[in-house]
Amino acid sequence: MTVRRTRPARRCAKPLPRILPFAVAVVVGCGRLDNLSYEPATTPQQWCVQRPCIQVGSTVVSEPLSSLLVFSLAVLWVVVGCHLLKTRRGQCCRTWLGIALVLGGVGAAQAGVSYQMFSFVLKCAGREYCQLTNGFEVGYSVTQALSVSAMLAAVAYACTIGRLRRGLIGYGIVNAVAYLLIVIAGVMLPSRTLLSFAVLMLFALPGIILVIIVAGRRYWQTGQQMDGAPLVAALLLVLVQVAYFAYGAAGITQRLWNDGRGVYFSENDVLHVGMIAWLAYVFAVVGKHLCDYETRPEAPAARADVG
Repeated sequence: MTVRRTRPARRCAKPLPRILPFAVAVVVGCGRLDNLSYEPATTPQQWCVQRPCIQVGSTVVSEPLSSLLVFSLAVLWVVVGCHLLKTRRGQCCRTWLGIALVLGGVGAAQAGVSYQMFSFVLKCAGREYCQLTNGFEVGYSVTQALSVSAMLAAVAYACTIGRLRRGLIGYGIVNAVAYLLIVIAGVMLPSRTLLSFAVLMLFALPGIILVIIVAGRRYWQTGQQMDGAPLVAALLLVLVQVAYFAYGAAGITQRLWNDGRGVYFSENDVLHVGMIAWLAYVFAVVGKHLCDYETRPEAPAARADVG
């Protein structure tokens, strides 16, 4: 009887501690963001005409239903992430996907604080014109960039081995550090361009595209559901982003809201609903099949030069 040897457990790459000092530098400089004003120039009164605001005690809460949606999403991010971490069973891909989802949840919570629930308090209260951004939104951008790099590391462990794996993980580290340096510059100057969502997408999208390529390549080779699940998840993520941008470009939010006479459902709400559906798929399908390349029954003997 032939007995299959069990490979020794691999140590997961740990790039996050190398990146954290840069993140601390971002937070330290966020006081300079007061110099950036919202465009077009918007007064506090106009802010609450453009979106629903309600008085709760001495605080103005903006977009209450949207706030409920985004905080529900944040909780779901963290719950699914913690589930993967709890069930990682020594699998590096599950560890890194869990980290990615927890980071996504932290980012969603920061977005909910500043873009939705307390946007008036943080950006407009006591000002002649509303502020463009703040530390919560910078934190959101940073955690999202780190989350994408962590997702790429997860797919690298699940679908590759050897030099290709090291290259993907290395790219994720370099990409995350480069974006953090851009954000630090944006905070210190300050610069609305460097802190824009477009620049975040410029750094995040290549990681998502790499996930699609790597997972798609692996699925093409095997046809197995465990390889198809990460591919479908990445494609769904792109679809959600496309829906977000298309909804915003079509101006549907303003038409539905109609200066307070209609219903407020913004492109952010479209994004959050889509991400809830995406997380449900990750939990039900990706989490069921995800494992490291080396632990698959059909995995070949590891070689340093295997891609």
